[in-house]
Amino acid sequence: MTSRRAGLAIALAAILVQAPRLVLALLAADRLPVAPGTERGLLVLAGIGTALVLTGGNLYLAHTVAQVEPWRRTLAATWLAVLAASGGLVLPLIVAGLSARSLPEILGAGGLAWPWAMLAALAHELTAAGCVLASAAWASQAGAGGRGAAAPPLAGAAGLPASSDARLPAPGIACRAGCGRSFASRQAEIAHLRHCPRRQARPGAEPANQERLG
Repeated sequence: MTSRRAGLAIALAAILVQAPRLVLALLAADRLPVAPGTERGLLVLAGIGTALVLTGGNLYLAHTVAQVEPWRRTLAATWLAVLAASGGLVLPLIVAGLSARSLPEILGAGGLAWPWAMLAALAHELTAAGCVLASAAWASQAGAGGRGAAAPPLAGAAGLPASSDARLPAPGIACRAGCGRSFASRQAEIAHLRHCPRRQARPGAEPANQERLG
């Protein structure tokens, strides 16, 4: 899987892991009871998915920031935001463990219930947006690399690659009479002299067949 596709896959997973909580929220809004076992299973699924998505998204964004050039500052800011969101979700659990209290007690005592809930709800969307942006940065860098690839060196006006075995013809032999024409060989030039208007116009011109080959 390419880096671009990996980013899109993580972004899709970040959206899908919210599905279990959305199901529970919509059912609760419609006052439809949910069996405790079903509710517990959906919440466990959402929790595992959230952990995988946030961890994978952090790793992917960090790798992208270190490798790509386009939008590096924006990606770095997004990665730090995802990192802060992940740490903010875990921090109250660590405090609860150290103080031998439950998470609701910690959040309630500090008035952090709503901020923590908002952070838990938006962390997925933030991770998804960052991964999509990182995927686009990979694509942009790949496109820039393709456009910047050097073309094969050309040899002469014929446009033949320098590595080709083809050879351009040598410069033509110009008419010695000065009419401006050129020829591939000395014999062709001598044959032309018989009818060259520039040569015939010269007084006392020698016959062309007396010309010696060069």
